[in-house]
Order: sequence, then structure tokens, then C-alpha cells
Amino acid sequence: MYNILTMKYILILLSLSFSAFILNADPKAESERQKPQIEKPKPQKHFPRHWGRPPQIQLRDMVNLPANFGKGSSTLAKWISDNLKRDAEKGKPEIKPPPKPKPKPPAKPEPPKEVKEKIDSYKETQKELESGLKKKLKDLGEKPSRELVRKTVDTYRKENKDIIESQKELGKKIHEWQKDSRPERPKKPEPTPEIKEKIKEVKEKEKEMHEIKKSFHKTLKSTKDMTKEQREEIIKDFKEKNADKHKAIKDAQKELQKQIRELKQTGERRQ
Repeated sequence: MYNILTMKYILILLSLSFSAFILNADPKAESERQKPQIEKPKPQKHFPRHWGRPPQIQLRDMVNLPANFGKGSSTLAKWISDNLKRDAEKGKPEIKPPPKPKPKPPAKPEPPKEVKEKIDSYKETQKELESGLKKKLKDLGEKPSRELVRKTVDTYRKENKDIIESQKELGKKIHEWQKDSRPERPKKPEPTPEIKEKIKEVKEKEKEMHEIKKSFHKTLKSTKDMTKEQREEIIKDFKEKNADKHKAIKDAQKELQKQIRELKQTGERRQ
């Protein structure tokens, strides 16, 4: 009995020793242990938008980037340094002033006491008329015919004719007061003589181009018997001949819009 237990114990020790030897002798495990652990680069902060895109072709080295941008290639480091130097020479990038807030519309005047009473009375009567009509229609049951609904509405209007007429009169009086009390809107700046002349010029060019296009469309109608290639050639020829006129109209429109914007911003008016 003693010998058997002793033998089992010896065999267990031998197997454990053999396993430890195999693990220590594994070259792959040894190389993994000796392989240096490379730190992952910290996430970079965003580059300023006005720098553009970083260089696409870079060296495959790793250096500390300027201005705490983390780590990257020496190519990227030089690109950052050049941009920082360029920014320092130019000074801080120009900050555009925020757009001017649009002027608030003038506040509506508070109606006098007698007008306010009329408005409240008008609203209250309108609610009563609407609720009364809804009740009449609800009493018709589910899915009444259109003819029945129309007759019910007509009957309700006849029954309340005097009230409806008085509401119309009251509504007109309230509308007249609102119209008379409406705050005057600021006048738009009047175009300068130069802008007026430019508007006239643009309209004349647009009218001329409209007549040319109108004539060309008539010509196209007479080309139904032509092939697709022939029609495309005629259209191409028309576009080439009138390209300068089309561009002149666009340029004139842009210039006119620019002058109008400047006039709105300055608020100048012709004296």
C-alpha cells in the first residue's frame, strides 16, 4: 500500500515538472514575453479647419507632434510646424462679426376699452355659434349623408340669421379699427439712380434673351423630322452662339443683387 501511494506521488511530481519544462521551452511564449509593449498613441485633437487636410503621404516613423497634437510621423510634425508659423505671421485668424439682428416689428397697440369689449363679445358669440352647429351635426348620428348635413347647416344659418349678420357688422368695425391702428412699416430704401439704370439694363437683356429663346423654340418645332443627333447639334450650336449673352445677363444680375444688398445694409436713401 505504501509503495503504491509513493509511486503515484512521484508520477504526479514528474508530470508537473515536465509540463513546466515544456512551457518554459516554448520559443513562441518566450518571444511574446520579451516583445516590447508599444503604447497606443493618444487620440489627437482636431486640426484647425483653415489648415486644410494633412499630407496624405507620410513617413512611417513616430515622433511627438508640436502643440500637444499627440504622436505622429515627422511629415505630419513638419506640416503642423509650418501651419503654426504661418498663423503666427498672419496673427490670429480674422473673426467675422456676428450678423446684425433683424429689427423687431413694432408692437401692436393695445385696443381701448370699448374696442376690447367688442372683440371679446365677437369671440364669445363665434364660439357659441360654432358649438351650436356642432351639436346639431352630432345629433344627426354617425355617417349622415351630405345632403342631410347641408340642409342642417342651411337651417341653422336661417335660425341664427340676425346673430350672424350682427357678427359680420361687428367684425367689420373691429377690422377697420385694426387697419387704422396698424403701426406704419419702415419704408424701404429707394434705389439710387445707378441701381435704377442697372435694373433697366438687366430687364432689357432678359427681354432680348427671351425673344431669342422664343424664336429658337419655334425653330425646334420644325425639326421633328430630323434625327436625334441633328437636333442635338442644333441645340449645341444655339448654346455656343448665345453663351456670351447668357453670361452677361448672369453677371449683370449678380452685380445688381450686390448693389441692392449694400444699399439695404447702409440704409441710404436717395435725397
